[in-house]
Amino acid sequence: MEPILRPDIPSGDAWIHQIKWDGIRGLTYIDQTGIRLYTKKGKERTEFYPELQQLSKLVEGDSMILDGEIVVLNDEHKPSFELVLTRERVRTTEKIPFYVKKYPIKYILFDILFLNGKNLTKRALIERKNLLLQSVHQNETIAITDDFKDGIKLFSLMREKGWEGIVSKHLDSAYIGGKNHKEWFKVKLQRKMLVVVGGVSWKNEFPNSLLLGVYRKDRLLFIGKASLGLKESDFQMIKEFVPQLMQNHSPFYQLPTKIKDVTWIKPALTCWVQFLEWTNDGQLRHPKILGFSPYSPYQAIGKDYVM
Repeated sequence: MEPILRPDIPSGDAWIHQIKWDGIRGLTYIDQTGIRLYTKKGKERTEFYPELQQLSKLVEGDSMILDGEIVVLNDEHKPSFELVLTRERVRTTEKIPFYVKKYPIKYILFDILFLNGKNLTKRALIERKNLLLQSVHQNETIAITDDFKDGIKLFSLMREKGWEGIVSKHLDSAYIGGKNHKEWFKVKLQRKMLVVVGGVSWKNEFPNSLLLGVYRKDRLLFIGKASLGLKESDFQMIKEFVPQLMQNHSPFYQLPTKIKDVTWIKPALTCWVQFLEWTNDGQLRHPKILGFSPYSPYQAIGKDYVM
């Protein structure tokens, strides 16, 4: 079940509000054969998160399916999607001990779908939440998210902390796969980030979008394309200055896909980009250009700011 994005916060006694954790969704299956972890897309990742094996000592029941978010906290004790994505991108189990120590996870639970062979998905959320609290003990790694009655106050707290936003859920909601419902909603804080322009894509011999990146460990990582927000004067300026910055090769480290009709440029231009969130493949969702910047490209290090 996925929350639907909306601009306002539901109000009334029929709703509870929770922190929207900036992480990766994970379903955990627990039975007598062991513990298995699956991502939202159904990919098994059990071996890559050995910390979750401790659930076997924390649960009350023979079998269950738990829904939650895997997060990694940064030095400011703030959930960091960049760090959890670093952990999720690990593909060989030989490196796991290093990543467990360097990027320890927290598994934040918010729902229980099955318990001791009984399907709970048609039961009300408030009943499922109570069963979750009764069935799982918490520790430093495994936690159950808190419920709040005042969504506006929680959203203000998330803005103050610079966190992602909130999720509002109807107390009587069943657990329905996907987004075909009107029971769970998310309200997110808009963010902005300083980025580097590393290329320009063209359409009919006119600039179509900018290819954007940020520096991580002296490498320019591709984080997506954007055209929304650019004015006619911006496109004219780009068309005029691109020939002065052209180069034959991509400045990005490991482009995820082949991109056609692109002019690569020296990473000299920076701009501010507004965006909604990071995608699971490390790109910006719904980026919008706010304007060009005088800052150095090496100041574009992937730090985001709440607007």
